[in-house]
Amino acid sequence: MVVVKEYSTAELNIKPVQAVPFTPEAFAPFGGLISPEHQLTEAQKESASAKNPGTPVKLAKIAPMTNNYAQAKSQKPAVANWNLIRASPPKLTPSTTTKGKSDFQFKILERHPYTTQAFAPMGIDSKLDAYLVIVAPTATDGLPDYNKVAAFVCKGNQAVTYGVNVWHAPIVALGDHDHVDFAVQIYSNGVAEEDVLEVKYNPGITIEL
Repeated sequence: MVVVKEYSTAELNIKPVQAVPFTPEAFAPFGGLISPEHQLTEAQKESASAKNPGTPVKLAKIAPMTNNYAQAKSQKPAVANWNLIRASPPKLTPSTTTKGKSDFQFKILERHPYTTQAFAPMGIDSKLDAYLVIVAPTATDGLPDYNKVAAFVCKGNQAVTYGVNVWHAPIVALGDHDHVDFAVQIYSNGVAEEDVLEVKYNPGITIEL
């Protein structure tokens, strides 16, 4: 991991970002997702559960994984890994702008220059809010456009794939769970500046949810 920039957010005058529900259409500029309730048609759901019980329905290539390490300066090959992340929900504070909502401040955006990264929550009810995804487009200077941060609330049956080189915050667990476990798939070659780049924000950028 290499830190490429640090900001004092007190000097940036960034407005709170409103978190929205996680949908394929809303997240499309930043990567892919797996969301059965959005991606399985009613006919497919019926086929799997009623007409042909025990027969699975497959949707192929809905969130492709990408390895672009052949383009990296070091030319060191990357390997695919499954990692495990356990995230505990942070303490939220009452919103400073909207009654009945809560605030969360994130302090880091990171990106993986040559690989996608996928997070799949494990063991969380599909009806419950499980985690928060925070992303930002890249500005003309190559750093995150902090004025265009987007935040998405994800259910327990939704998985996310960040696109190659997409700025994103570390995963944030939500709800009353003690923790949320994630299976994480990513490529890496062990060269710090080719695996992860970070930008830090102090004291942080506020997400309202």
